[in-house]
Amino acid sequence: MHSAARKLNRELTTIDEGTVVDVKDGVVTIRVGDFDCAARRAKSCLVAPAPGDAVLCSFGPGGRCFVLAVLEGAESEAKPKTLIEVEGDLDLVTGSGKLGLRAAKGVSVASGDEISLVGRALSVSALEGKLFVQKLAYLGDRLKAEIEAIKTVGTTRESIFERVSERVKRSFRTVEDIDQLKANKVDYAAETTLAMRAEHAVVHAEELIKVDGKQIQLG
Repeated sequence: MHSAARKLNRELTTIDEGTVVDVKDGVVTIRVGDFDCAARRAKSCLVAPAPGDAVLCSFGPGGRCFVLAVLEGAESEAKPKTLIEVEGDLDLVTGSGKLGLRAAKGVSVASGDEISLVGRALSVSALEGKLFVQKLAYLGDRLKAEIEAIKTVGTTRESIFERVSERVKRSFRTVEDIDQLKANKVDYAAETTLAMRAEHAVVHAEELIKVDGKQIQLG
């Protein structure tokens, strides 16, 4: 450090430009002219300085040195990248109006703990979407979906409803092992034909079995 080249312990605060030499453990080494000094980033300076950046610094009493702003990035950067970095919690608040977040190439949101979205209404529009969630819980009054095709693959499925109504044009179901139905009353109605086929068929009733029709053929 060429501390003798410039007296930092002064009564008045001055502002000068410098170049970032190194950033380590929150300490920014700034080169101003022919001397280096250790500085801290001012709280209002949200852009994190990187080596080679041109910065605006303030020198105050007691040798205090702060990076006030990053003026421009390093000249060697082919694709400049800006990093906004703060310590502690950060709140973006707009008293009135809207807050917009736009990007030409993409937007990425990552958190090591929790991501919370709260609002009166939520709208998501995309041509393609993927959702990977280990556990998902949905609580609501109504769910309405208009989908052309659905394909689900899973191990188990449990559903509990007070009433289920389905209306389909054609229904096909294949059960490899066992298909069991337990109900208080079962009513099947077919407009044309009801066909039941099996290698072995057993019909059991504790009181009454009734077969009614214009023709009854056995054998």
